[in-house]
Amino acid sequence: MSSGILVVSEQNLEKLRDFLEVAKTLEVDRLYVRLELPRTDEIISKIYLLSANICPRTDVRILVKSENPEDCLLIGDKKPVENTGKVPKKYKKVVLGGTFDRLHNGHKVLLNKAIELASEEIVVGVTDKEMIIKKSLFEMIGPVDYRMKKVIDFVEDISGEVSFQPRRSLYLILIFQAKCTTEPIIDPFGPSTRIPDLEAIIVSRETLKGGDAVNKKRNENGMSQLDVIVVELVEGSDEILNEIKISSSSKRREELGRLLKPVANQKTPGTPYFVNLNGGSGSGIEQIEGYLKEKNGIEVVNWDVLDSDKKMKVFENNSRISNIKVIVITSSVPIEAAQVSEIWTTFVPASEAIRRIIQRNEITGEEAQKKLSSEMPSKERIERSHVALCTLWNEKETRNQVDKAVRGLMKRL
Repeated sequence: MSSGILVVSEQNLEKLRDFLEVAKTLEVDRLYVRLELPRTDEIISKIYLLSANICPRTDVRILVKSENPEDCLLIGDKKPVENTGKVPKKYKKVVLGGTFDRLHNGHKVLLNKAIELASEEIVVGVTDKEMIIKKSLFEMIGPVDYRMKKVIDFVEDISGEVSFQPRRSLYLILIFQAKCTTEPIIDPFGPSTRIPDLEAIIVSRETLKGGDAVNKKRNENGMSQLDVIVVELVEGSDEILNEIKISSSSKRREELGRLLKPVANQKTPGTPYFVNLNGGSGSGIEQIEGYLKEKNGIEVVNWDVLDSDKKMKVFENNSRISNIKVIVITSSVPIEAAQVSEIWTTFVPASEAIRRIIQRNEITGEEAQKKLSSEMPSKERIERSHVALCTLWNEKETRNQVDKAVRGLMKRL
């Protein structure tokens, strides 16, 4: 992973857009930003907003700690200097919550604020289970342990201030920062109404009512009231999801058709590259199967209609298949055979799948629900998959996802 560092001062602030364009051109994976001007909510949001629009694939992180990261490419016209001044802390303990899926720039604004304010502890509730089911494309939300780790890694990365103290022949590393504690939450309140000595809660404008609800609950429990710190989240847009802010949902939609995890099974020389496309009832697998058949160099085989003998012949290296680049095997469940290099899953929300099943099979809603419940859940399918596709929207959007998936596949061959 390549890293860069950008120093922003009052003298070069007007060049910020140009610097971010440079980071994009150089394909910097992670860009640290050191501020040499007054640190305000406005400037924090501005940097994250511009970076989301100009270099969305770059992980931008505004530093709070004094020392600079090592081995970073200099972006911009100023060299970073060690900043010995510490950000004044207003509270001992602060709390915030969220899904924190695909840690995006909106999350970073909230976490930056927490780091600026807390001197002892930052408590972060990370939503899970029933709390995420109503989220758009919730099936693609990562495991809660993974999301909690990403939060802690981010906080430590931008706020750690390390002092080395000799002890005999060893060195002890002391980190002078508020510790970051995360925990999964399955209700609207989580740790905010359980920990009595919290002093402030950090919310976005859209979750302000949630902060007020926390204080009402704390009052009922005889706890002190929290200062509600409102942070304006950076804005973006997503025409497909009809959202006007940078969100985890938008980030998940952007990953449809992209490789979600590395491919382990490599192609055997002289044989086609095998991909399994699976999906449950009402998932739109037939639509994607039909579009894939139009792609040059791709043969599509319906696994579910083959008997055992014919299934074995699909993987044989014979003259019939040796000139074919890719064989996509469609199935109702994931195929995890050794010969299959990638698993792709197509899905739609359960409510849409049920609607389609009712319409196609002319059965009752109860019967459709029973049928869908007997199948592997989409979330479990996606956890096993390398690529996810969703046919919820119009045909053009589905084809765009498939085109993206095929382009990536051809690069991997």
